[in-house]
Amino acid sequence: MKFSAALFFGLMATAAATGPAQRNLLKKARKLEDQNQNNNQNENQEEEEYAFLGDYEIKMVACKAGEQIRDPETGEYEYNAVVFRACPKGSCSDDASKGCSSGHGDYVVGLNSFVQAYFEDQRDNMQYDDAFKVDEYAECRQYEQENDDANNNENAYPYYIGPACTEDGTDVKLELFYDETCSSVPEEVTFEDISNGWTLPYGEGGLVSTSCQSCMEYNDDGEYELKELCMNLYQDAGKCETNMESFHYYGKQEGSCEYIAELMPSIKGSGSAAKAFGWTVFILVVVGAFCAYAMWWKKSKSFLFDVSILFFSRHSV
Repeated sequence: MKFSAALFFGLMATAAATGPAQRNLLKKARKLEDQNQNNNQNENQEEEEYAFLGDYEIKMVACKAGEQIRDPETGEYEYNAVVFRACPKGSCSDDASKGCSSGHGDYVVGLNSFVQAYFEDQRDNMQYDDAFKVDEYAECRQYEQENDDANNNENAYPYYIGPACTEDGTDVKLELFYDETCSSVPEEVTFEDISNGWTLPYGEGGLVSTSCQSCMEYNDDGEYELKELCMNLYQDAGKCETNMESFHYYGKQEGSCEYIAELMPSIKGSGSAAKAFGWTVFILVVVGAFCAYAMWWKKSKSFLFDVSILFFSRHSV
């Protein structure tokens, strides 16, 4: 009891000597420490939840213009869609248009979301022109015109720059737009017209990589960890995981399979249609060649028979 009483009065004395300002500072420090601990716990739980993604590599498969995709976090709509595929580690091929043909999952996200996640992942590796910050246009943004006409005209029409799908739907480029949603392309005005003749970077494609990308990486401490790129894209994406062998503990997500198939019908066959077509052509060629040979042989046989009859008739006389 004496020890407890001494400890109690000692703490009271310390608290009294500390003062209100210092006590508030200690409270803030403890609150910040608790918050950091909670954040670390949440990050660890999130990484464990999506650990299965470490078994995959992702590859952009297609870019579909004009598709409205709703962002689950903001509730806003994006006007272009990207389909990407998660291939089992070691099976993804840069040269294959779909990356792989088995054990995969297919996903769809808004184009802006895909580009922003990609830029965030590659920010330290990207080299930008100081005069044109490409990463600023990962989402639709107004372009600050610098030519004399724009600066002297208070009513100069505003233009916007943002990511867009290439015409063949296999890549992503930067495009000049009329509107703040980056959905209307000017027909008679080019980027060169409003930028003193500069060429718009990535105007033909190549804004994001279409190669296979691992979902694992080494951090600054040399630890092998899951990429935020894969986690962020997975959380925001519509999913079709029918063919996957490793998946979330909630089970395979298949709610967007029909929609993804509509965006990219060629994905559904996984190459089987192309193979069947190839075999059909091969069989037709073989049958055609055989028929041609049969007709040639029939005519040759008839000719030889006629010649032999003529020969024997002459010699018999």
